[in-house]
Amino acid sequence: MTGRELTDLEQVLLAMIVKTPSAGYDLKQQFATTPMGVYQPSSGALYPALRRLELRGLVRAVSDQPGQPVRSGRRYVYHVTEQGRAVHAAWVREPVDPGEISRELQMHLIRFVMMEELVPRAEVLAFLASLRDALTAFLDGLEAYAAAAEFEERHPALALDHGIAVFTASLAWTKRTLNTLAREPSGPAEALP
Repeated sequence: MTGRELTDLEQVLLAMIVKTPSAGYDLKQQFATTPMGVYQPSSGALYPALRRLELRGLVRAVSDQPGQPVRSGRRYVYHVTEQGRAVHAAWVREPVDPGEISRELQMHLIRFVMMEELVPRAEVLAFLASLRDALTAFLDGLEAYAAAAEFEERHPALALDHGIAVFTASLAWTKRTLNTLAREPSGPAEALP
């Protein structure tokens, strides 16, 4: 793929379309009624993002009323292309960047969700191990900062405590998930290339 990288919204939309071909309205409903709501874009962001994915050849819009002119106000269902599938697979397989862990945690969780049917379990376990290591290092840094900081006001210390609690919970989840998946027998993803 050439050109700029996809935005987080574009990656999420592509992932959703890989799972299930969808119309823009259906995607908006998924954002509104599922945990994907954390990414809930406005119509003003959703449809231009879909159009950019289409222009890059990652999805194609198919009218639900064949024979109608393109962009005639009809409903379009977006389908992933082979190029889109390849871009999606490459994104899912991106390594965890420890320097970006605080900003990218939600996207790592979306990538984890997408891995189940796409990558072998060994690769999922490696991803989780690298996520665990990045979270551990980040938390070590937060805790060292908290121990050394001399806050003049109470609220900054409480906000930092919240951050530590959130990342501690994420680390605990990562460790539990890694242990759970490591103990399970091989699943369907093991047969995939």
